[in-house]
Amino acid sequence: MNQPQTFSITGLSCQSCVAKVKARILERAGVSVAEVTLSPPVVKVTAEEVFSVESMNDWLFPLGKYQVQAMSATSLPEKSTQTYRPLLILLAYLLVLSAILGWPHWQGMMRFFMGGFFVAFSFFKMLDLRGFASAYRSYDLIAKALPAYGFVYPFIELALGLSYVVDVWPIETNTVTAVVMAISLFGVVKAVLSRQAIRCACLGTVFNLPMSTVTIIEDGLMLGMAVLALILPH
Repeated sequence: MNQPQTFSITGLSCQSCVAKVKARILERAGVSVAEVTLSPPVVKVTAEEVFSVESMNDWLFPLGKYQVQAMSATSLPEKSTQTYRPLLILLAYLLVLSAILGWPHWQGMMRFFMGGFFVAFSFFKMLDLRGFASAYRSYDLIAKALPAYGFVYPFIELALGLSYVVDVWPIETNTVTAVVMAISLFGVVKAVLSRQAIRCACLGTVFNLPMSTVTIIEDGLMLGMAVLALILPH
């Protein structure tokens, strides 16, 4: 009896990788169907027996960098206030800090919030840069086409955050923010509408957060503030 199995996979960077992994899996005895996708990075296998993660990785070992992990419908937590508690606490801290530093000018408060947001979020992403890049590639439009962008993105966030904090090049900073967040928002909306269980990489891999409307609000808020800052007189 054929047994369908699904694994997440790391190490995929292009369609050549996809073809290489698929061909290797199809060489394994008992495998009747193998599907490998780059976005999201997933391996689907139908075989006469159930393969363990260890046996799959042993089979892929000759290829080098590719490794599978178990993936199930319960691999991501439910979308609830408790699940997003770390994100909500971080945003609350940023709101309080920006209010203290920018008071009584609301534009100053907005600038400090945006600066703190980018610096804090880039920090969490850099704790596991490779893991973030892999997760980000599953839904971001640029990272899908150019995997290296996932490694660069946290540094873009850090540069934007420092620019907001020290208040330099406001027009350029807000323009780059608007473009980057608009592209990110499009990818997030597309991922949420697909109703697939996709991991949100906003806080890197430190927290296991599912993609949801919370991520849409987060990106939309930053995009809106950047556009507002460009419209308002400096």
